[in-house]
Amino acid sequence: MVKTCLMMGASGMAGRWIQWLTEELGDRVEIVGLVEVNEEVLAEQGAKLGLRADQLFTDGMEACATVHADFCGIATPPQFHSALAIAALGAGMPVICEKPIASTLEEAKAIAAKAKETGLPCAIIQNYRYEPNKQEVVRIRDEGRLGRLQHIVGRYACDYREHGSWGKAWRHDMDFGLLFEGSVHHFDMMRFLSGGDCEVFQGFGWNPEWSSFKHFSSGFYLMRMDNGVHAAYEGNSSAAGITSCWHKEYYRLEFEGGTVEIGAGDEVRITRVGQEVEVYQAPALERAGHEYLLQEFVDWLQGGPASATRIEDNLQSFALVIAAMETTEDSLPKRIADYLEG
Repeated sequence: MVKTCLMMGASGMAGRWIQWLTEELGDRVEIVGLVEVNEEVLAEQGAKLGLRADQLFTDGMEACATVHADFCGIATPPQFHSALAIAALGAGMPVICEKPIASTLEEAKAIAAKAKETGLPCAIIQNYRYEPNKQEVVRIRDEGRLGRLQHIVGRYACDYREHGSWGKAWRHDMDFGLLFEGSVHHFDMMRFLSGGDCEVFQGFGWNPEWSSFKHFSSGFYLMRMDNGVHAAYEGNSSAAGITSCWHKEYYRLEFEGGTVEIGAGDEVRITRVGQEVEVYQAPALERAGHEYLLQEFVDWLQGGPASATRIEDNLQSFALVIAAMETTEDSLPKRIADYLEG
């Protein structure tokens, strides 16, 4: 049965959502309402989708009160996520939303509380989990091919030294842009690769004098997971040399019986002391990234298992962003359980 969708957003990432939903899942999803503040973009996308004027909105609240859809997709800037998600859930629509969950922990918890109150599915996009090399690393861990996992080192580095080079100027002007727009992916990846949730978090953030950012563009952060695995993360949006930018982030996992490295592409490198390095391509995925997550969510709506990135789980990753922000300001270790209470 085809599921109907109220789509919040129509340009940028939201435009790509529309493409994925219509081209990759067109036999399972129909967009029946569209919200976009840019009226020119709204009219253009509405025409492509064959929507009537009464299916097009510049106000998300009006759309939630008017459109009766099987679910709501939200791909707006983060500051609008909470109000829109709560309105959609209140109108009886399950929600799938872009990361980060919201702008504040309080807003994120409010969405989770509304999802619990209504009993409706709510999932957050964490597309980086669903890439071949990351999935292969988790298989290596779960199958015990190299024994027990000791620690993880992750590195993200992009050259955004020119203002506006990170897609939108507001990313350079916002507070904690590295954390909210970048590290939100990478902290979740540390959870995914480690197989645990963070207990204690600590680190430092800074902004070099040559940065194009008004706030911190770089940071070092440490995590101790509840399964004994430790993790170290380097984030740098002012990189001038060796880069490990989007979809090319470097991860090194130290196991009991060897080291696994992944980075650009789908190559996996396994090094064991005294042996030749084993290099191979991770098995391909039928669907990856957003396509996987959107399909997984529709499957959930049709009676399948709950999304792995459902909001209850993803609050753990979002709490790391808030902890990173606070430890950057006071240099004190943070217990993640404290952020998830209440």
